[in-house]
Amino acid sequence: MKNRQMANKGMMFEKEVIRANEGYLNRGIALIQKISTPWKVIRNGKKIVSAFPEGKSTLDFRGTVKKGISISFDCKETLETKGLPLKNIEPHQIEYIKNALEVGEVAFILCYIVPLNKRFYIDGLTVVQFWDLWQRNKRKRGYNYIPVEVMEEVKSRKGIVLDYLKALKRGELDV
Repeated sequence: MKNRQMANKGMMFEKEVIRANEGYLNRGIALIQKISTPWKVIRNGKKIVSAFPEGKSTLDFRGTVKKGISISFDCKETLETKGLPLKNIEPHQIEYIKNALEVGEVAFILCYIVPLNKRFYIDGLTVVQFWDLWQRNKRKRGYNYIPVEVMEEVKSRKGIVLDYLKALKRGELDV
């Protein structure tokens, strides 16, 4: 039972994000799609005997917002009320966010904090800064998460469930 719970972790949150993406598409605001992780399937005849990811995925979602702005983001879920544990982010995802920011792509993380029943936007630069701080101070307490105080809460707006594009900073969007 435990493995099934882990496999479904974050699925409801991702479904909310997918519904938001449908709302953005229907209003002509953005085209954002979930990126699937490629899987290698091992068969014995017609029977599937095993399956595993072929490689590391980038982030969960990628797309384009009006005016040609490219975005990519990942969805994370946590039971931790003080913020997003950095151990929930994979090193290859940090590397992707760093590279995306360098070329002008808007990269970020959406975080659902279950006990608070709140969803948050964390811009890519903040993610990278806290990750780097954690890497330098791994043995010190308090450096292993992104605190909720630096996150921006995401709510429904104008009929879009989970209007996360409103949280984008620096005037990248006028949505």
